[in-house]
Amino acid sequence: MKYIKKEKMTVGRGRHPPIMNYAVYCFTKKELVIYIIIESAFIGIIAYLFYDSIFAFFLLIPIAAVMIKRKKEQLCQKRKQKLESEFRDAILSVSSNLQTGYSLENAFQEAYQEIILLHGTHALMASELRLLLRKLANNEQLEDVLLNLAVRSEIDDIKVFADIFQIAKRGGGNMQAIIANTAEMIGDKHAVRLEIDTIMSEKKLEQTIMRYIPFFIIFYISITSKGYFEGLYHNIPGQAIMTAALIVYGISCRLFDRILDIEV
Repeated sequence: MKYIKKEKMTVGRGRHPPIMNYAVYCFTKKELVIYIIIESAFIGIIAYLFYDSIFAFFLLIPIAAVMIKRKKEQLCQKRKQKLESEFRDAILSVSSNLQTGYSLENAFQEAYQEIILLHGTHALMASELRLLLRKLANNEQLEDVLLNLAVRSEIDDIKVFADIFQIAKRGGGNMQAIIANTAEMIGDKHAVRLEIDTIMSEKKLEQTIMRYIPFFIIFYISITSKGYFEGLYHNIPGQAIMTAALIVYGISCRLFDRILDIEV
């Protein structure tokens, strides 16, 4: 109880949460160093196994840059999914609070406390609810705050909720019923996504294994059969064949990612 009271006081003093653009992901210095090392090591392995050349490593550096960019997109998407899940919990809490008799603003205040208990003080939705409560304290309209979150997050569920909320607020609709129905819809969608993730988890594991098998095969053959790939190294026809194999490998990995990326 002391912990909850402390959080209420923090919001009341006007603490300014960071305003985040969820469409853009910026690496921390630690993340940037780690991913540069990982991708550089991966490029080094490709240069060794496919070309047996240090010079090839420098030629393949643009691939490392593309892979780092791809990793940034994946982390951005993962952050959006985390926000979407926490937003679902927040809306379910708001709906429950409205049913127990809270006003709309107090329902969001109580939802903030529940999000802290569920996900912690540094959760994405906790930060967004702190921002929301601060803006409400500054007499900003709740529908405008929700629309701002929808624009910054680029998440369909939040956009739908913000649009419905704005229409209902201006049209004088049954806010409690509208929020309850929207919360139920978001909950059903989240349940479907979890079921799909469970079904696809085995396929994703298989895809991860298949992604790295070619490297193990080439490495194993090069160790057990010395000179087996010598005809493909240090000559133009051989390098062309290895480059074509590498391109096919890259396209296959991209296709695997697209096939397993199912939108709900």
